Amino acid sequence: MNLLETKEAGTNHAEPQPRKASGPVGRARRSGWARLIMLVVVAGVVGFYVFTRGVKRSEAEAVHAIDLAKGYLQAASRAITSTTSPEKSTATPEVKPRTPWKGFVEIDEDEAKAIGLQVVTVQAQTEPIKLELTGTTDYDPNTLTQIRPRFDTLVEHVHAELGQSVKSGDPLVDLFSTELAAAKNDFQTAYVQWRHDQRLLELEKKLADNDAIARQKSIDAQNDEQKSRLAFETARGKLRVLGVPAEQIDPLLKYLGDEPIKRETKDVENKARMTRLSPVDGIVITRNVVPGNLYDNNDVLMVIAPLEHLFVWVNVYEKELTKVFVGQHMEITFPFSSQAIETELQYISPAVSKETRAIRIRATIPNVGGRLKADMRVRAALEIPPIKGQTIIPRLSMVVTGGNEYAFVRKPLRGPGGVEQFERHKIVVAQERSDQVVVASGLSPGEDVASNGSLILSQLFEDQQIVETGMPIK
Repeated sequence: MNLLETKEAGTNHAEPQPRKASGPVGRARRSGWARLIMLVVVAGVVGFYVFTRGVKRSEAEAVHAIDLAKGYLQAASRAITSTTSPEKSTATPEVKPRTPWKGFVEIDEDEAKAIGLQVVTVQAQTEPIKLELTGTTDYDPNTLTQIRPRFDTLVEHVHAELGQSVKSGDPLVDLFSTELAAAKNDFQTAYVQWRHDQRLLELEKKLADNDAIARQKSIDAQNDEQKSRLAFETARGKLRVLGVPAEQIDPLLKYLGDEPIKRETKDVENKARMTRLSPVDGIVITRNVVPGNLYDNNDVLMVIAPLEHLFVWVNVYEKELTKVFVGQHMEITFPFSSQAIETELQYISPAVSKETRAIRIRATIPNVGGRLKADMRVRAALEIPPIKGQTIIPRLSMVVTGGNEYAFVRKPLRGPGGVEQFERHKIVVAQERSDQVVVASGLSPGEDVASNGSLILSQLFEDQQIVETGMPIK
């Protein structure tokens, strides 16, 4: 027999081909793979939730979701084991017509217990929302006092330092100015002329009454007296404009009567000196003056700010602007203090900042004891009244998928065998708190939503979408 015949004869006695594992061993292997795939899916969901919500905010929720995932995995494992058990009949099941998926997640009582499912009722919003904002303090510009010399002057001495608290009437700077001396001298000259014209008028009145002189001379004398009196008052007003205190003006006239003029009254050097006093109580927040330098009326020597109150400027972004209006209640807190200062919104800027793209709003707070300073960081809580139609749900009821927020609403009627159906609703969040979520739209008061277990329902929903459509729906 040749080789070809040998091969042809061998075709009737071929070696048996390896058979695929069947029976309990094969089913157990498929069951193990199913469990492994389920574990990977659940772990991926938890990791994705932590990534999208932030580590700090979802740490407790992630731990809770892991516990629920364990229960879900156990329930799924039991279901897989029951379908692959060797005791079950291997007969081909009857093929039933497939019904289209309506988008509901169905879960029976045993599965609900396994994942720790809890359901809560949606409540209408009754409490105001607190919009958390940040800002800084500032001095009230309407109460700032700028100390200017008001004339060309030499600064001889500075009494107040930067940051020093001053009272009204406290000395600030000592000034020396020839322009000031000339103004004082003009004031004295106008006074002397007015007193002369006043006495001359009295004399000519007597002569006119006795027909000793013409009546016209008396009228001319009266006219001269009025002009000199106006010149005297103008000279006094000029000294007040130059900042000379009233108590320093009247002494200039003390020795200009019939008594001999003392030397200090005639001394130009004394007339050229003046001490500028603080007109208000406050704190020196700016000091630009140096002794020995010359200054004019364009220079600001000091700025004094009051201590009794401060402005608070807060930034509000454009998307929140519709929630803000003048008169709203506001709470101001400082990082170093837990005490909240109650105030109200007084002003909304008409322009958006080009740097921050935010709108500045302003409130006023008292500064008890002067402990608060300008440019301090603050936190502001602006109360937004409840809005009709907005609802409240627990934070665990909200699930974030693909950048959108959802909640699973239970259908009113149960299916056969006590099966509950949950429908996924897209929601719009007005505010997210640590324990609650204020929902602007997507839910109605009285509806029942899943709380604990909502993350597992979301995964079941995603899995069902993949089965029905071949890819997840966003």
